[in-house]
Amino acid sequence: MDTTARFGFIFVAIMCAAPAAARGLYANGFDPPFIEPLFPQVDGEFQLPSGATSDQLAWLLSELAAGETTTIAEVNEHFDASWLSQIPAAQTQTFVNSLRTSFPDAVVTDVVGVTPVRITVVIDSPGSPPPSGFLSIGARYSGARKIVQLGSSNYGGSVQYPEDRTLTMTQAADKFVTLSASPALLVGRIGSNGQCSAIVDRNATQLRATASIFKTWILAGVGRAIAAGLVSAEDPIALVATELAPGGTINSEPLGTVFPLGDLATLMMGISDNTATDLLHEVIGRDHIDGVIGNIGLANPDVLRPILGISEQFHVFRSFDLPTAQSFVNGTEAFQQQFVEEEIVPLGPQTTGPYFHVDLLTSGTWRASPMDICQAFASLRRLPPGSEALQTVDAAFGAGAAQPDVRQDWDRVWYKGGSLAASVDDFHVLTHAWMLENAGGDPYVVIAMSNDSGGGINPFFVQSITGRLLELVSKLP
Repeated sequence: MDTTARFGFIFVAIMCAAPAAARGLYANGFDPPFIEPLFPQVDGEFQLPSGATSDQLAWLLSELAAGETTTIAEVNEHFDASWLSQIPAAQTQTFVNSLRTSFPDAVVTDVVGVTPVRITVVIDSPGSPPPSGFLSIGARYSGARKIVQLGSSNYGGSVQYPEDRTLTMTQAADKFVTLSASPALLVGRIGSNGQCSAIVDRNATQLRATASIFKTWILAGVGRAIAAGLVSAEDPIALVATELAPGGTINSEPLGTVFPLGDLATLMMGISDNTATDLLHEVIGRDHIDGVIGNIGLANPDVLRPILGISEQFHVFRSFDLPTAQSFVNGTEAFQQQFVEEEIVPLGPQTTGPYFHVDLLTSGTWRASPMDICQAFASLRRLPPGSEALQTVDAAFGAGAAQPDVRQDWDRVWYKGGSLAASVDDFHVLTHAWMLENAGGDPYVVIAMSNDSGGGINPFFVQSITGRLLELVSKLP
C-alpha cells in the first residue's frame, strides 16, 4: 500500500413498483426551495457529519498544527492493524510529519466527498499559494474505526489541461465526442415543470452503457419506498455473505455489521460501493425498483428492467457462454425475468467465472441516455421538501462531487459516475453525471457518457473536459 495516492483527482468506480398514487409523493408549489447545505461552513470551517472518517480527519488536522509532533503511540491509536502491517508505525509517523511540513496549520478548503468509510478533501495552510493538498482517508465502519487508508497528493488548482481552459461550451462538447467511439453528452437544465431541456447536447437521447450510474434508479427505489412509508433511513441492515459484491469497499467489515439504510445509500452513491448496492437492491426489491423505473421518466423503461444488481450483472459477463449471455441481453422482458430467477439468482454472489465477455461491457449492461438520467434527477429532487425521503436522497447524491472546486458555486451538488474496464485502466465505459442547483433557480445538469467497445478511454482527458464544462455552467445566469 502506497502512502501517496495515484488519484489524478478522479472519483469514478466500477460498480452500480410505484403505484399511480406515487404522484402525490412529489412536491408542488411555486416557492423556491430552501436548500440546506450538506456541509455548511461556520466561521470558515466545514461542518462534517459525525463518523469514522470525519473523526479521523479531525484528528489528523490537529496533528498538522505547527509545532505538533505525532508520536508512535498516536499512530498505533489511530491506524488499523491492516495498515500498520504494510506501513510500519515509524514510516507512518514520518509520513504524517511530512504532511505537517508541507501543510502546517492545514484547514479544509474544499470537500470533495464524505461517506462513513471514505473521505476526500482539499487542504491547505491559510494564505498559502498553490499547490494545495488532495487528501483521502479511509476508516473502518465498525470496531475502533481506525484508519485503513491515507493518501495525499498535490493539487494545483484545476483538473483541466491548459489547452482546455479557454474552450467555449460548443468547443468543449465537440472535443468530448472525440474521446470515445460512442459518446453522449447533455449540458442542460431542469425546468420548473420537471422537464429537461438541452443547452448543448451530443447524442443526448441515445442509449449508452451507464456503469454505476444505474445506481441512481436503485436510489430512486429507496427514496420512493421511504416516501411511501415502506422503509426508513434508520432501518438496520446487516452485512450478509449472500450480498457481498465484487469490489465492495465494505466487504472488509465483519459479517453481521449493521448499517442504517441511509448509510448504505450514501455508500452506494458517494463511493459507489457495490455491496451496499446489492444490500439495498435486496431490501427494496426488484419489483419495487422496476415499478419506479416505469414512471420516473425513462424513454424506454424496459431497457433497464428487470434491474440487475452488481453480482447479477457480473454473472452475465462471466458465468455464461457468450450465446447464452447474448440471448439474455436480447431477450424480451418476460424472458429476462425468468432467466434472472431461474439462472442468475441461484448463482449467488459473483466472485469469478470461466468467461469474460468484454463486448458486453458496452452492449450488454445497464443502459440509459443522458436525457433519461436528467429526468431521474428531475424526479428525485421533487420529493417532498424536508421529508426523510428527500433528505436521504440528498445525502446520498450529495456525498461525492467527483472533483474539487465544484461545491463552491452551488447550494446543491448531486453526482454519480461509474466505469467498466476490461483490465486495469482500460476503460470501455466511463460516465459522469452532475446536477447543480442554487435556491430559487432551475438546476443545471452536466451528463457525459463515454462508451468504446475497443476500450482505451482516457479518464484524465474526459475529466479535463467535464471540468471545463462545469466551470462554464457555473458562469451561466
